[in-house]
Amino acid sequence: MLSPMQRQATRYGTLRDQLFRERFANLLRETATPLPVSERLVQCIWYDKRLAAGLQTADGSAVEVVFPGWWNLEAGPDFRHATVRIGGEELTGDVEIHLRADDWFHHAHHRDPLYRQVILHVVLWDAGRAPPGIPQLVLEHQLAAPLEQLYDEIDLDAYPHNAGNHSGQCSQILTGLPTDQVGALLDEAGDERFAAKSRRFTRWLEHTGPEQAFYEGWMEALGYKANKLAFRTLAQRLPVTQSGSGLSAATMFGVANFLPTTRADVYTKRLWSSWWKLRPDFEDKILPTGTWKLHGIRPANHPHRRLGAAVALLKRHPNLMEKVLGAIESDGDPRKLFAQIRDDYWSTHFTLGGKAQKKETDLIGQARADEIVANIVLPFAAAYAEQSGNSLLAGKVQARYTALRPAPTNSILRLAGQQLFAGAPFAKTARQQQGLIQIFQDFCLTDKSACANCQFPELVRRWTTGQI
Repeated sequence: MLSPMQRQATRYGTLRDQLFRERFANLLRETATPLPVSERLVQCIWYDKRLAAGLQTADGSAVEVVFPGWWNLEAGPDFRHATVRIGGEELTGDVEIHLRADDWFHHAHHRDPLYRQVILHVVLWDAGRAPPGIPQLVLEHQLAAPLEQLYDEIDLDAYPHNAGNHSGQCSQILTGLPTDQVGALLDEAGDERFAAKSRRFTRWLEHTGPEQAFYEGWMEALGYKANKLAFRTLAQRLPVTQSGSGLSAATMFGVANFLPTTRADVYTKRLWSSWWKLRPDFEDKILPTGTWKLHGIRPANHPHRRLGAAVALLKRHPNLMEKVLGAIESDGDPRKLFAQIRDDYWSTHFTLGGKAQKKETDLIGQARADEIVANIVLPFAAAYAEQSGNSLLAGKVQARYTALRPAPTNSILRLAGQQLFAGAPFAKTARQQQGLIQIFQDFCLTDKSACANCQFPELVRRWTTGQI
């Protein structure tokens, strides 16, 4: 049985799913230039499709750019979910941009699994060795205008979020609607996103029980983006029954495969002196080499430090689930349980054996604690309330979710806002921000036609005319 919060989102979700079914049913019947040219300029040229007609790859295959992809501001290829036709075959995947062909190897992309979905390598100059097995598009003689003209016309600082003409077709519809209609749409899409998270916890509760489900959830959240799966796997291999009984930091770092390390200080040596004795009992649980992403991550988000935060959290709150649920029921602040932790070592260190920082920093910052409450604590509490028949808790969860303040903007929110609202700040609450992300994921990230065949404008039309 679904809770009121889980049922509330059916209008948006049902209409979205109906449109998706209709859509799939249809599918079934070094150069001489004196300019200070940068890779970012080539990215802007690609993003704007400032390309000549009759594009061809280096081996002579015809190229048509259907959709240049979503500009990626994080680790990995420059553009995600692009759609191109090469030799008549339509491909969807990632696009990587370089100045020279051999930059692929200079940047070590051939050894990085993040680049395994690249379908097209776009370079300005055909210089050096090209990556094998990946079509390459050389732009030097296939630009829509001389390079000097493009250099003068393109404002590099405006990309990707403030560059004109990159909003979707739906932005004209959405920005012309009454504010209350737009707000209602975002609210229900946000409820749909919340319901999906809650249903996920419902499945976990049935398989693992509430304490383990919650533990896996907040551990996954500490992995942030790059190491979510690794943290949850660690939580599964060292379940909450062990953690709640005082599982040591040595065991956590040992099973994570962070010990031994090439750099050692007193703290790290102490962990190792304990771990080598414990290791035989946990040999089959140790995470394999390569599980963790350690590079291209902000120091404060390094998995060593995030795991240190987990150890500190378990030490201070061995009954964390009970405290969190109690805080919600008593109108307390569950964020404090995550934000107000410290550790003599990890409050001043980013990695094992690393240099000590002069100033302490929060192990889990306030913004991250807010995200954990919005994305883990409240969806879990909704699922738990439904399973236990706790209507008081269910009502508290719904009221708290509705009242959540908006989170700081991030790359996904900016990208979604540009696509759907031409950059106008329509999302006023965390609930509406979640709705914006849900719509972006449901429609923008699944559309391969550069808006031409997107179903979202039709959903908006049905929404505003009451055709539910």
